[in-house]
Amino acid sequence: MKKRVLLSVILAAMLAPLAAQTLTLEQCQQLARENYPLVKQRELVEKTSEYTVANAKHNWLPQISLSAQATYQSDVVTIPQDIVDMMGDLKDSPLASLAGIDMPDLNYDGIPKDQYKAAIDVQQIIYGGGAVKAQVEAAKAQGEADKQNWETEMYALRERVNQLFFGTLLLQEKGKEVGLMIGELDRNLRMVQSCVELGVAEPSDADKLQVEILSARQQQSEINASLKAYRIMLGIMTGQEIAEGTEFVKPAMTVLPAELQIKRPELNFLDAQQRLLDAQKRGVDAAIKPQIGAFFQGAYSNMGLDMFSTMMNNGWGPYFVAGIQLKWNISGFYNRKSDLAKIDMARSQIAIQRDAFLYNMNLKSRQEQIGIERMHEVMKEDDEIIRLRTSIRERAAAGVENGTVTVNDLLREIHAENLARQNKVTHEIELLKDIYDLKHTVNYND
Repeated sequence: MKKRVLLSVILAAMLAPLAAQTLTLEQCQQLARENYPLVKQRELVEKTSEYTVANAKHNWLPQISLSAQATYQSDVVTIPQDIVDMMGDLKDSPLASLAGIDMPDLNYDGIPKDQYKAAIDVQQIIYGGGAVKAQVEAAKAQGEADKQNWETEMYALRERVNQLFFGTLLLQEKGKEVGLMIGELDRNLRMVQSCVELGVAEPSDADKLQVEILSARQQQSEINASLKAYRIMLGIMTGQEIAEGTEFVKPAMTVLPAELQIKRPELNFLDAQQRLLDAQKRGVDAAIKPQIGAFFQGAYSNMGLDMFSTMMNNGWGPYFVAGIQLKWNISGFYNRKSDLAKIDMARSQIAIQRDAFLYNMNLKSRQEQIGIERMHEVMKEDDEIIRLRTSIRERAAAGVENGTVTVNDLLREIHAENLARQNKVTHEIELLKDIYDLKHTVNYND
């Protein structure tokens, strides 16, 4: 007994991977999102935003530059000849010798016309008038706007997945109903064949049932072909190969509240654009404010700050200059009024876009709510219609067996029952689709 149990467990484990696969709407949406080419763009958007913000923050760091130059001048500062003669007379005078003054040999050629310099410049912002902060905020706002724009494009993918999923689900359920009808026709065919053998029915009656079975199988083949096409399209979107026996699970019949608030990503994108305009306005305000900074320049050249030393010694020497400076670019006032006017116009355009979007979404959501209410009303009688059609068909089958009802009447009742069942399935799928369309329209997450 234990060996049989163990063998059953092993066989169940081996056959588990071969069991029919199931697929839900949420799984399709997630797979499609992961497979969509634009999903890779999110990382690029985030990285670009990080680098832009980092670059803006670097403006607070000391700005260091290295330079080197070589020049040749057509004219330079020289020592007047009178002074040269006077210095020579003073050096040769007896008074200088008596006084013990030793006059050194000097070079009076003046500043050389070819000059060379290597320098390092350092600039450090102390007070930037809010310009750097505005640049950082603008970079963050732009990155957020790009991210929300990406979310908007990805959100639109869900609607496409919904269309394919519910289309596939409807074909799947219709295929099941046609299969049930084929089973019912098979049972009645066997019953009529028995009646033919007993001489109660004509052979043509069995032929009529066989024709209907073939027609139903033909209908089922058409449904399967359409179902395969939907599976292929859904497989392309999800990046998965959807097997032929995959069972598409009907989503839960969600009850939505009467009042729904629209929370679409498009609204977040418009809000991000407004924040970007706020940052741009702060940048315009910062452009008219003065800036205070510290600077340092160190150089090594043959024309230093001590001009006379260079003139007399014609030599290289180091020097540095350091200090604090005030800069006020008043040209920012020139375009300030027009820049602010353009920002205000952009705000107005965004407000108009927001109102138009909400108007369209409210109209669409109301239409979908009316459609849901209509389908609820339609579906109230589906079960009762099926019950009555089943009862009529059963009585017709019994009548054929007793010879009181023709096969044509039975076929009519079988088709009527199948039509009633297919109508119920269609109504259910349409209701589910309307519910999930409404959830998508308002971005409702229960």
